[in-house]
Amino acid sequence: KKISAFTTGALVLSSANLYAFDADSETQNTSIDLTPFSFNDKKVILKGNFIDAETLESIHSVVLKAKVAKNRFLPLTRSIESKNGSYEIETGFSSEGNKINEKVLIEITAKGYKTLESEIYIGENGCNIHSNMWNYNPKFNMEHCPQNLSNGNFTVSTFNFHLVKN
Repeated sequence: KKISAFTTGALVLSSANLYAFDADSETQNTSIDLTPFSFNDKKVILKGNFIDAETLESIHSVVLKAKVAKNRFLPLTRSIESKNGSYEIETGFSSEGNKINEKVLIEITAKGYKTLESEIYIGENGCNIHSNMWNYNPKFNMEHCPQNLSNGNFTVSTFNFHLVKN
C-alpha cells in the first residue's frame, strides 16, 4: 500500500509515441488516505455520505478538502471530488505514540450549498465532531453524530455530513 503512493498512472508504449493514462477509479475519487508512513498499530476509517440537511437525500459532485498537521512544518492536505455522494478518510495510530486525537480541518463545497468549514477529531477509538457543526446547521441532531465501531485494532466510524442550502 505504501508503494502505491508512488504509482499514479500507467504507461503505454507505441512505435511512435509514449502515452500516459491516469489510474482513476471511483474508489480513488472518494477516499482520502491520511495514514502516516510510520508503523501503525491501529487503523481508523471514517466513512459516510454528503446529504441534504432538509431532505436527507444524497448530494453528488461534492468537493472535500482535509488538512491535518502531521508535523509543525509540513501540514498534509488532501482533497477529493465525490461524484457519488460518498467519502472515506483513512488514518492510523501507533500505540507507541502519545497522540490521542488527530484534528482534521475540513472544507466541503457543493453547488447550491453553504460551504462547511469545521474540524473533526479522529482518534484510535473513532471520530468526534466539533461543536461548530451546530453553527453551520442549527438543526443538526445529536443522533447524526459519528457512530464508532471498534474491533481490536480496527475502528470504523460512520458519519454523514448534512449540508445546508444557500
